[in-house]
Amino acid sequence: MNRETKKISIPIITTTALMAAIIFVVTYLIRIPLPFASGGYLNIGDAPIYLGAYILGGPAGAFAAALGSALSDLVGGYVFYALPTAIIKGTMGLVAGILLARNKSLLRFVVASVIGGGIMVTGYAIFEALFFNLNQAIATIPFNSVQWVGGVLVASALYPAIKPIEHALFAGERRKKPSSST
Repeated sequence: MNRETKKISIPIITTTALMAAIIFVVTYLIRIPLPFASGGYLNIGDAPIYLGAYILGGPAGAFAAALGSALSDLVGGYVFYALPTAIIKGTMGLVAGILLARNKSLLRFVVASVIGGGIMVTGYAIFEALFFNLNQAIATIPFNSVQWVGGVLVASALYPAIKPIEHALFAGERRKKPSSST
């Protein structure tokens, strides 16, 4: 039985771990607690999520986003938010990475980041409406929207710097195309 398996390369594993660590550090160190009973906080961790999605693509970008963001919640004492954060931020990374799979232009990057931010605002609004109340969810939307815009702006400003990084990391991967055997 000849079964084709997809190998995960060392550069992808290493870059995924590095992006998860960057997302954790940026989210954990740069945060502003919200004055609500839910105990959430604003952060700039969405920017490295979009950058990771650009570099890694969908699945690996999703994993890095989910892991780094959830670890920030766990270490920072926001344990109740860790699982929803992993789901929401992972979805952001997955969708942005998928949108960037074939076209990594600046415009496409901004659009992918804007859509990712929309997922974040909507995801937390749904979570807070379900686990707190609708008024709580509505009250946090403007704050999460500020985080959305800030993440998109910071990531867009860093876009020129990540293009050569992504190219250098995966240039070898592009050169060695798997041969098709019949």
